[in-house]
Amino acid sequence: MLHPLVLIVFGLLVGVFSGVMGLGGGSVMIPAMVLLLGMTQQQAHGTSLAVMIPPVTLPAVVAYYMTKNPDGSRNVDLRVAAWMAVGVLFGSYFGARFANSVPKETLKLIFGFVLVYVACYTIFGKEHLARSVFLSAAVVLVAMALYALTKVWDRNVAAAGGAPTVTTQVR
Repeated sequence: MLHPLVLIVFGLLVGVFSGVMGLGGGSVMIPAMVLLLGMTQQQAHGTSLAVMIPPVTLPAVVAYYMTKNPDGSRNVDLRVAAWMAVGVLFGSYFGARFANSVPKETLKLIFGFVLVYVACYTIFGKEHLARSVFLSAAVVLVAMALYALTKVWDRNVAAAGGAPTVTTQVR
């Protein structure tokens, strides 16, 4: 287990990321908890959600709400947020039930492919929504194909008796 001060500093960095990006921080916390803390994918998902309950969202929401736009509107629509929260309340429960029922490798793939999709959607922009969704889905399909090819490659290498060797000539 890491020293609490290290965890607090990491949490501070995740909080800044969360406030800047408008994300809960799970895209940073989950890989770190799996790789650095040795958690399973499900443990990292559950811990990430537990982290977000009190500190992550409320301060960011307050900061966004306090900022007024030139037209007098605020950067948080409380009515929309409240109605969506009702759906999230139920959806997160059933999502967690699903995540706990699938193998950790499957959950890792789902998490990774969703991150690839979100990254591509963000990069391609929303100006041309259909193009953006199509290109994002295409990149996810390419990532899935590459993943499948590496699995086949690994299986073939294992069947051949080990890792392929690379030889180089020194002159």
